[in-house]
Amino acid sequence: MGKKVVKYKLVRHRWPDEIQADRKRKMRKAMVIAVCFVCFFGGFGVNELLNKQRGLSDKTFAKFSEIYNIMSKEFYFGKDKEDFDDALLSGAIEGMVNAGEDVHTMYLDAQQSNTFTSSMEGSFVGIGVQYYEEKEDSFRVTRVLNDSPAEKAGLQKGDQIYRIGNTVCKDMDADKVRELILGEAGSSVEIEVLRDGKHLVYDLERQKVNDSVYHEIYDEYALLEISSFSETVGDSTGKALEKIKQADAKKLILDLRNNGGGYLQSAQQIASYLLGEDVVIFKEKNRDGSIDDYKTISKVKQYTFDKIILLVNEDTASAAEVLTAALKENLDNVTIVGTNTYGKGTVQYPLVFSDGSMLKYTTAEWISSKGKEINGVGIKPDVEVKLDPAFTTGAPKLKDGESYAPDSVNPAAQSVQVYLKFLGYEVDRSDAYFSKQSGEALKQFQKDHGMEADGNIDNEVIDVLLSTISEEWNTNLEKNDVQMKKAIELVK
Repeated sequence: MGKKVVKYKLVRHRWPDEIQADRKRKMRKAMVIAVCFVCFFGGFGVNELLNKQRGLSDKTFAKFSEIYNIMSKEFYFGKDKEDFDDALLSGAIEGMVNAGEDVHTMYLDAQQSNTFTSSMEGSFVGIGVQYYEEKEDSFRVTRVLNDSPAEKAGLQKGDQIYRIGNTVCKDMDADKVRELILGEAGSSVEIEVLRDGKHLVYDLERQKVNDSVYHEIYDEYALLEISSFSETVGDSTGKALEKIKQADAKKLILDLRNNGGGYLQSAQQIASYLLGEDVVIFKEKNRDGSIDDYKTISKVKQYTFDKIILLVNEDTASAAEVLTAALKENLDNVTIVGTNTYGKGTVQYPLVFSDGSMLKYTTAEWISSKGKEINGVGIKPDVEVKLDPAFTTGAPKLKDGESYAPDSVNPAAQSVQVYLKFLGYEVDRSDAYFSKQSGEALKQFQKDHGMEADGNIDNEVIDVLLSTISEEWNTNLEKNDVQMKKAIELVK
């Protein structure tokens, strides 16, 4: 079987079966990035596969082969299943993988593997703006990405997207806006925005845009946000640090919130910019009990700051925790602000096969440079600051037609009641029981937003609540993002 080996080690990446909770990220960041974002043993007979295995007895594999042949040729319902032989092998693989009881070890088919690999590239084709949907179907730019076509053309934070091409954005949803903005690299799109009551038109050429690294420079400090540890994030961070230093910023806020990890090599490169040469960043504990030290990369330009504030939260994981621990343990000017991190202290290796499928499996556990275990523990901040629960409580996606009346226990009740309370409605609970008083509060919310006031929870109610919360987050960011507010206070 032909196979190619991916050279990077993965610490953690959020995969679709983990991402139901990311409705809270949609709410918390509340923006859309306007950028363009066979079987495992294919071609192999089972006997050839078995002959190539090592470490198990012939008797064990004979049993496997016999069961496979029975299911493939004699199982009655097999006749009704398309590509059943492939499904049997995939099921066997998944069974072996799941037997390890490690949520970070997984088998991905070719389509899943391609999606995963693409998500780790760190750059996408687009114009480079992030925006959120305001009330009445208007879309407000919240960020213009560094070195993007939008930044070069002069689009600004706060611009209201009025028209894309020939289509005015009235009565349009976010998916349609995204569809109109995206396109092939090198193609053009005309964007009309409203700014201070004036209509401004920009003709933009879609290009590859990096959305993993973002920086802003202020009078007393610089903000550097790293959202994932993709392939390109090390070099992009180096460019951002160079611009920050050229602006003579002496203090740094490094925002790693919601950074679910990625390539260890990227974390190692970024740590090398900030720690100097021959410094241990982290240690790896291998299966055989040996421990390997991973140090900073030599001959990398150094960037020093008088003070570094690290922003983390419960979704800061893996490679982001590696960087957090390395900076905290090796510099005396680092303060960690936020909430306890995820606690992902294992290393994954992605093995890609010739059919495009992938086995991503755990090879080691990493510990901090001072020997502290992170897995299942996380990193405790020096200054704990929590956001309002309305910005961190996820909302489930209900089935089509699913609805819950007051005086019921249901999966969405806690989220809905937390949101209503934040928005100023009189609810009496914030758990899974949807009370009658909360139902009355929901009726008032529905009236206020032009909906049928039946007091029932359904997907429409959840979507409108999320949209309302996200608008509040973005329009009053300085007040709502108390973690960033504390970081700014400390860095000054």
